[in-house]
Amino acid sequence: LRDGLSLLDQCVAFHYGKLLTYENALEVLGAVDSSVFSRMFNAVADGRTRDCITELEEIVIQGRELGQFVTDFIWYLRNLLLVQSSDNMEDVLDISADNLALLKEEAEMVDPEILMRYIRIFSELSNQIKYATQKRILIEINVIKLCKPEMEKDYTSLIDLSLIHISE
Repeated sequence: LRDGLSLLDQCVAFHYGKLLTYENALEVLGAVDSSVFSRMFNAVADGRTRDCITELEEIVIQGRELGQFVTDFIWYLRNLLLVQSSDNMEDVLDISADNLALLKEEAEMVDPEILMRYIRIFSELSNQIKYATQKRILIEINVIKLCKPEMEKDYTSLIDLSLIHISE
């Protein structure tokens, strides 16, 4: 509760005398709207590297915190995996019915193994990005890994690649 009040104080102080909106709060927190994660996930699932990089560029232009983006994208991927694993995730996820319906739709786009690969890659990135001086480049490299599993040299990537080709 204290953290929530502290964040509210920051938002009010930063936008004193103005109407406090969802966008204002995201700006203060350095966070992005969940629609960004949806667009990023769809681009990754479709292998559209350019769209991913363009989305990342927009995040940078908006001045969002890149480390926060990585953490939040991991949570988004986690939510997709949870939705895949059970039908009754409304209470666990604590999101709106519209967002839950979108998650269910997106969760059907990839196999659970591929989602776990995405989470693994971005979890490793989360550990690396804390100390990186070139956060954007590090994120770009990892987004490319997500889009192009054949560029990785480990066994799980080859499995992901074979799953993609089998489903086509």
